[in-house]
Amino acid sequence: MKASINWDNLLRPESVGVIGASNTRGSWGYAIMQGLLATGKRRIYPVNPKAGEVLGVKAYRSVTEIPDTLDLAVIVVNAELVPKVLSECAQKSIKTVSIISAGFAETGNQGQILESECVRIAEEAGIRFIGPNSMGHANTRAQLSTFGQPGEMLTGPVSLLSQSGSMSLSVVRSAMEYGINFSKYISTGNEADIHLEDYLEYLASDEDTRIIALYIEGLREGRRFFRIAKEVSADKPIVAIKIGGTEQSAKAVRSHTGALAGSDPIYTAAFKQSGVIRVEDDEELCDVIFALLNSPLPSGNKVGVLSIGGGPGALAAEACEKEGMSIGTIAPETVSRLDTYLPPRWSRRNPVDMAGISASEYPSISASLYALLDDENIDMVFLQAPILISREHLTKRLGLNPEEIKAYREKEKGNLTLISQKVAESGKPVILLGQAHGVKSDPELSSMLSSQKILVCSNARRAARIIRYLLGYKNYLNSL
Repeated sequence: MKASINWDNLLRPESVGVIGASNTRGSWGYAIMQGLLATGKRRIYPVNPKAGEVLGVKAYRSVTEIPDTLDLAVIVVNAELVPKVLSECAQKSIKTVSIISAGFAETGNQGQILESECVRIAEEAGIRFIGPNSMGHANTRAQLSTFGQPGEMLTGPVSLLSQSGSMSLSVVRSAMEYGINFSKYISTGNEADIHLEDYLEYLASDEDTRIIALYIEGLREGRRFFRIAKEVSADKPIVAIKIGGTEQSAKAVRSHTGALAGSDPIYTAAFKQSGVIRVEDDEELCDVIFALLNSPLPSGNKVGVLSIGGGPGALAAEACEKEGMSIGTIAPETVSRLDTYLPPRWSRRNPVDMAGISASEYPSISASLYALLDDENIDMVFLQAPILISREHLTKRLGLNPEEIKAYREKEKGNLTLISQKVAESGKPVILLGQAHGVKSDPELSSMLSSQKILVCSNARRAARIIRYLLGYKNYLNSL
């Protein structure tokens, strides 16, 4: 029977040994040491038999020579040396290890033999380990990172488990552009010892985690995973990318971590039954996480579309219907309200074509939005209107000076605050369409939207998919 996992030693260690620490810039041993020294106030011990010190810290020839107990050992040496290092960790009574080194089951039979030897040594010594073939792990609350990230890490409510180190960093970086910060992120590697299911079970009771993101190539304990996921998803949304659904991607998975991808239709059905939100890529993952953090879940599938023109409105309607939603029929009293805000030639139906209304007529746009949110036949609104203007546009096209731009930004902030308040009051999502390019090129706008929890999408198709995911999760919760 395996020893229990000491999560405090893994995620909140007070002393860490880095076996394979290096002074060579660009190496794993250098980056990990640099990151550990830059984050948190813990005791760090480099191990390198060929160096007297690493990054100014006294180095040791072997982990057994370190004159201190170690909560965590991080191994970053050639694969063939890892069994010997694990044996030395056992002599040192180290019970928690992270193996960054690659060259194990993902490389074929010889690598599998080497990995099995590591498992044998660890089990006999009561050692639990991440990896091998991991890129590291991080706990922002404890300011711990073995990813080699220098500087302080921002804390947040999302935790990420990834069976790909590169994808874990890709997701973290993409999420930060959305204003999403993490509690923990772990590159699980080959999962020779600690499995994805173990981490998921831990995160289920982790008070710092509100949402769990997953990148999955294959599950070692499928039944256990879905049992845990079903329990967790009732309180904490789980958003997952599952790769390996095609022949070529399944081959890539086997050569990457040595995992078996499994039957894609079975995964799809099991995800649905356990409330896991399955998305296609890291962009959708971030979209859905941002929406879960910042938007109410839709209570139904009836969409209201508010657009500056007929064409964009028609595109939005088609995108929604293709994703299983319907275009709500607006109530007569809503039509009467809209008559007072919009030009006589407005469409007088949903999608609401505002007949070319401009940004200078924002009061009419916001009033129309509020009218749709008040309509009982509408569960959410897609808003395609110029409620924000980039700094470049304000400067080059409108000719505003810095003081005028500052005043305009304050007005926009006030408008977004009111929209955010109305969304919270109504409990209905609002997605702003068609302004993503201007937002991404203007940090001010991006920050404003993030702080006011406004969802933004570059097009209606992407927005409709996000809402479909949210609606599916809402229906799952309703079924419990």
